[in-house]
Amino acid sequence: MNYKRDDDLDFNQTSNPLDEEGNNEFYSSKDRSFSDEKSVSSKKTGPSKKKYSKKPPKKKNNTWKKGIVVLILAGLLIAVFFTPLYTDIQNLWGGPVYPEKAHFSIQRTFDINTNRDIDYNMSLVVPEDITGNDIQFIKDVDWGGNPDTFGMHGRDWKRWDDTLSGGISLSIQIVYEAETRTLDWGYTSDNIGTIDDLPDEVKEQYNKNQWQLDEDRNDDGQNDWMIQPDHPQIQSLADSIVKDEENIYTASRAIYDWINNNIGYEIGEPGLPKHAAWVLESRSGDCDEQSFLYASLARAVGIPAYMELGVLYDRMVDQWGGHGWIRQMVVDDEGTVGWINIDQVNDQFFARGANRITFWIDDGIEGHLSDYYYFLSYSPGIASVSVFENFENVGMETEGQVVLEGSEDIPGFTLIFAVPAAIVSIALHKIKKYS
Repeated sequence: MNYKRDDDLDFNQTSNPLDEEGNNEFYSSKDRSFSDEKSVSSKKTGPSKKKYSKKPPKKKNNTWKKGIVVLILAGLLIAVFFTPLYTDIQNLWGGPVYPEKAHFSIQRTFDINTNRDIDYNMSLVVPEDITGNDIQFIKDVDWGGNPDTFGMHGRDWKRWDDTLSGGISLSIQIVYEAETRTLDWGYTSDNIGTIDDLPDEVKEQYNKNQWQLDEDRNDDGQNDWMIQPDHPQIQSLADSIVKDEENIYTASRAIYDWINNNIGYEIGEPGLPKHAAWVLESRSGDCDEQSFLYASLARAVGIPAYMELGVLYDRMVDQWGGHGWIRQMVVDDEGTVGWINIDQVNDQFFARGANRITFWIDDGIEGHLSDYYYFLSYSPGIASVSVFENFENVGMETEGQVVLEGSEDIPGFTLIFAVPAAIVSIALHKIKKYS
């Protein structure tokens, strides 16, 4: 039996039917008459004029009251624009503000329950540093339960291989400590190369179908491929979106914008994620599902795009959860080959927020991507096993703030600044007038 990790925040699992060998396959679950009339009186009236035998009384000086009002308004402006409240307001609209750097600790817990004795095997990849641009440094990992270390697909993995008695709950805890950085790669259509400039060996490695299943879940007459650039509908759509554009940035942005405008976000259902053709058909998908579609469309026009998987922090709910996004090969206008990130559901294009940690980077080889998703197996398959995966924010320190270039400002944010600023200006004018 195999169990698939989740790429969203719903981690409750249940078992699936038996396979042909009597073992269970397990998967985790995973944005829219006024009239202006004036009444004219036939008789004009007005206040009666009062004659004074002495000089009129002096007006009271309320300058100190207006000064207090100005100070209060100025304090509100400072609170909004020069404290963390600015970030909170931006994030209410899904704003583009991220910490420049972050140092955090995450506790990851697996709770496993079974109704009978089982032999289980759980394997997790060991995260690595991403030293280019100082993006990610793994400071420490505390692997609870003393797992063995083994090599697979060119990476180190940890394996828990043991027996669990029926009716007993097993809890495995891992604590990750990492330092990360927000990065905007700064590419534009003016400083990037063409699709033809990308190395042929990289295109051969990635620009193909990937992760085939022996089932047709959306009834389109063919077995599912999670990433399928040669699907007729995907190929046709990619050609219509990109047309004859060769610039990597412009072509990538066209695909990214099309998905943003036409595919809605939804929390993934329990089981395997939807494949690219199914996401296109249903016009909805979660993080890795929309990434499957992006990778398929990009590969269809010759751009190597592939999966990057890990965890993401959501500050609005103070919670970490499994996440999937895109890594894509690029070449600049001087011929230097590199890569960038695209997070389709978090509006990060050629950019990467510090609120994440990468566990796995796909290599395009068939079977390797699925090995990341299926991380738990057990026997006998007739056992009923449930797995709950949870992430807890143990600690976080951040430094600086970055507004990712190219992201949209929050609606009306200029107005939010202009209105109180105008009030302060008027108050100052009146103070000067009556002083």
